[in-house]
Amino acid sequence: MPQISLEFLGAQLRRLSRCQRGQAPNLVAQFIETGLHWARYYGARQMYLLQELYLRRTFYQLVNIICDPLLEQQVRKQSLCQLHKPQLALQRFYRQQQGMYKYRALSQEARVLCHEFNPY
Repeated sequence: MPQISLEFLGAQLRRLSRCQRGQAPNLVAQFIETGLHWARYYGARQMYLLQELYLRRTFYQLVNIICDPLLEQQVRKQSLCQLHKPQLALQRFYRQQQGMYKYRALSQEARVLCHEFNPY
């Protein structure tokens, strides 16, 4: 099951790279929801490493999209606008797992990258 879901996320990322201007908000939201869905799935089964994997993967993929100047600017803007969704999920996860130092480092890294590559 994990391999199928990773392939699905990869397919969604390929769709994001080719999407039209009007499709960007829905595709980015769908990508985020898929990643959060799998994180909730594994969290409910107490598979915390897989839960963290999907949360971090979703978060870092959005950061990578924001930093990629070859992608459509609308996709980059939507990724920046919706980055808070996986970030808040990661904050809740690390708060439960007593790993807030990981969250602070992740948040600082994302802040620097998003500031440097801001598509606005």
